[in-house]
Amino acid sequence: MSNSNFYLDFENKFRGSTDEISRRLNAYDLLLAKVLKFAKGKKILDIGCGRGEWLKKCQELGFLCEGVEKDDAMVDACLNKKLKIYKGDAINILEGLESSQFSIVSLFHVIEHLTHDQLLKVLKESKRILTDDGILILETPSIDNLIVASRQFFLDPTHISPINPDALLFFLDYLGFNFSKYFFLNPGQFSDKQPSNISSIL
Repeated sequence: MSNSNFYLDFENKFRGSTDEISRRLNAYDLLLAKVLKFAKGKKILDIGCGRGEWLKKCQELGFLCEGVEKDDAMVDACLNKKLKIYKGDAINILEGLESSQFSIVSLFHVIEHLTHDQLLKVLKESKRILTDDGILILETPSIDNLIVASRQFFLDPTHISPINPDALLFFLDYLGFNFSKYFFLNPGQFSDKQPSNISSIL
């Protein structure tokens, strides 16, 4: 096994194929359509962009896309898709970007890899580089899902902190974001169960 490909191979096995991730990202189609129609800008920054599924999707819709990624194999995967990538530590790169230039800043399955101080710094810098009508998208494993919280979260050895969504809303409000809300996405095998059934929280 090549150490340089470790995390790429890990994602391929446990997170899902590129096609599967692209399918899950369809949950954001309505949001993307609204941004394209109403936002002043059409520029996206994806922090921790991985294999580039989100950036490729947004690029095909007409957004100007940039990504941040530190894993060499992931960067190569994005470059092979002709995506613009900043290689290196996210906080260092964010601090070097101009203010108020992105209509969307996104972090898919990134914030659970950060310490508390790193998380606050990333949120603060994300707000700075967003336009006045910009949107921050955060996706993270749900601690309200018992299977995720008790087992799946610990599958990835680089996970640091399970994220409490109510605390996250407080951080965003404290940092001056105008409005924040969380949703439960990708419910998996129990999605058709009755809400009163114990399986609905699994």
